[in-house]
Amino acid sequence: MSNMDNRDMGFRPALYYPYIHIRSEHWLKATLLCAPAVKRIVPDVYNPEDSAQITKYTKIAGPNGLLLQAVPSASDAADQAQLRMLGQIQGHLQEIRDKYGRSKSPAQDEYWIHDAKFNGELLRFLVDNSLAWSSGDPHDLHGHRTWYALHPVLGSAVMTTLGLSIAQEQHYDVVTPTSLFHETLLSTTEDGIFGALMNPLTQLAATSSQTRNDLGQLVVTLTGVNYQALRPEDIPELQSSKHFTAFLKTIRQTAHTVNPQLEPEEYKQSLKDAAEKIIEEWQGIHGDVGGTLRKTLAASAYALSGAALTTYLTHTDVQHAVIGAGVGVGVRFLEAGIGLLRCWRKPRPHQYLTEIVSAQNEMLRLTFPIGLEPNNVA
Repeated sequence: MSNMDNRDMGFRPALYYPYIHIRSEHWLKATLLCAPAVKRIVPDVYNPEDSAQITKYTKIAGPNGLLLQAVPSASDAADQAQLRMLGQIQGHLQEIRDKYGRSKSPAQDEYWIHDAKFNGELLRFLVDNSLAWSSGDPHDLHGHRTWYALHPVLGSAVMTTLGLSIAQEQHYDVVTPTSLFHETLLSTTEDGIFGALMNPLTQLAATSSQTRNDLGQLVVTLTGVNYQALRPEDIPELQSSKHFTAFLKTIRQTAHTVNPQLEPEEYKQSLKDAAEKIIEEWQGIHGDVGGTLRKTLAASAYALSGAALTTYLTHTDVQHAVIGAGVGVGVRFLEAGIGLLRCWRKPRPHQYLTEIVSAQNEMLRLTFPIGLEPNNVA
């Protein structure tokens, strides 16, 4: 299936938000098992300082291109969206300064944006009004950038405006690590972003794309897959599976049962309930197949013993009768097996989960039995 075919069916690339650098390889793997590709916003003048593990994903190609792709931050849509945000800030400047000026920000800078991501006019206005200021990353995670620090809420609003404009222009889904979601994405519309900026008590709800991604990741995780044992080079084959699309359809349908307006803990519980239902269906299919085979064997044995008993009672040639019955039962069993095989070969969403589990590298699974992520950055 081509990249455009996937988009037409609603299976769109995931735009990673709000960072440049991937902070969890496990999150990246889980997302790539539920989305055709992961995109991230990278200024043209900057080369990401990825770890060796993450760099692999920028070089491995799947059916939808490289697993991890860069999207330029400069675009007409992004520029226009930031200029509209500038106009709204100018119209409410005093209130914005009272809420999000440097004096109202945490003592230690917590939110940074690469200067090349800004529209120049917006950045100059923010700096002139003490709403953005030059800053270095105190954790020194990625130091080769020109940083500007903002109040976390204002910074999130700027990045949300940027991310949504690019996602809408390029037809991407906006996703972010689940644990940070309710602290980052302010809204799904520009007016909503500014409304949340003016009223910080506005409840932050998940988007439909985020809910699908959260649900897909949780379903994959609940299969018991060890992410450390799933190699990045195995992901393209999984994405090429005819069962991949069927799985995405199931996730899309089931995600509609999860209410994104719930409080964070209730939202997580609702996701868990929906994911467990899919897993139970997956496990039930395994049981149904095994049960069908057992029933076929039992019926075959019954037919065979019945033929032998009938022959014995009528005093005919028992040996030839039993052989004849055995041939008939064998044909019956073979037909049942072929029927099951044909059914199993159809695009089935749950079969994709079986393929993910089977793709685990046994040596890596034994080396990392718990699947802990080395050098994990929260």
